[in-house]
Amino acid sequence: MKKSLIALTLAALPVAAMADVTLYGQVKAGVEVSRVKATIGGEKVKSATATEIADFGSRIGFKGHEHLGNNLNAIWQLEQNASIAGTDSGWGTRESFIGLEGGFGKIRAGKLNTTVRDTNDAIDPWDYSNPALGMGVFTRGSIGERKVSVRYDSPVFAGFSASAQFAPRDNENPDDKYTHEVATGESYYGGLNYENSGFFGQYAGGYRKHTLGAVENAAGEKELVKRAKDGQVHRLTLGYDANNLLVAVSGQYGKNWETVGQYTSALSNGALDADVINAAVSGAGDLPVETVEIAGTAAYRFGNLTPRVSYAHGLKPKVDGEKVNFQYNHVVVGADYDFSKRTSALVSAGWLKAGKGDNKIQNVGGLVGLRHKF
Repeated sequence: MKKSLIALTLAALPVAAMADVTLYGQVKAGVEVSRVKATIGGEKVKSATATEIADFGSRIGFKGHEHLGNNLNAIWQLEQNASIAGTDSGWGTRESFIGLEGGFGKIRAGKLNTTVRDTNDAIDPWDYSNPALGMGVFTRGSIGERKVSVRYDSPVFAGFSASAQFAPRDNENPDDKYTHEVATGESYYGGLNYENSGFFGQYAGGYRKHTLGAVENAAGEKELVKRAKDGQVHRLTLGYDANNLLVAVSGQYGKNWETVGQYTSALSNGALDADVINAAVSGAGDLPVETVEIAGTAAYRFGNLTPRVSYAHGLKPKVDGEKVNFQYNHVVVGADYDFSKRTSALVSAGWLKAGKGDNKIQNVGGLVGLRHKF
């Protein structure tokens, strides 16, 4: 009898050790239809109508914690993309980290959302692949990134919380870590949040050393010269999210944070090559761009149905202090219908128009899909 009890106890130990591990994720996909029309450098480009089964950001993750005593926990997370099209591979491709959490807040190291990316959800609650079918230009990847970094998040005091984050140069430029021959690229981020009775405010900003403007020397190597410039990005979001109502407005400013090509390629969903756009718009290489953008989203829940509308506008970007004609207007309308707490149907349509004259892009599309959370 004693041997049986001992065996049962030993068998239960691994279960107890794994009790704090949570498996979670989302599977979301659907059918997207889109078409891109453009004039680049005076030359007209017209895509065929694309109809595809698209993944909208499916992911799977594991997370857990261990109590260390004295109100201190070890925390960890390993999350990866898991496209239903089978196009994703690798571990830790999304937010993945290890860290400590306690009364002081939490500190983490790993591949982390930047403070700017963490403000995406309020202004861009859409699920999509084509940026025209959500606020994908305003929240484009060159602005809202994940970085291998260390990050501190404070506790909430009277509705306020703050964050600070640092990405080292040798994680930004891993191929250069033993030579330091290229612009540093090290990045600093900060965030300040406030929430009270459904009202919220979010500020997030980033500063990157010598992010853009380094040019190639005769040997074809990147060389830090006077043109190398520090970059900055700032986003402020205000809104209300309670009583079935979401209303959010956001303003965004970036300078030397991304190139003309990175900015404009988000407009065409990959139908146009960034280098071609970059050369046509700026007449030079990967020049840094200065951008000012605003966006707004409104949604209201009627039972299981949540209709939603978003609008974004980008002012004319500047290159070397000169405005270029690639301002944009972007409208998205759609709705979610919840079959249950975990499964929803998705539908949306988007219209995006940028530029005028010899340089302009129009991206239109629609989607229907499903989302399941677990």
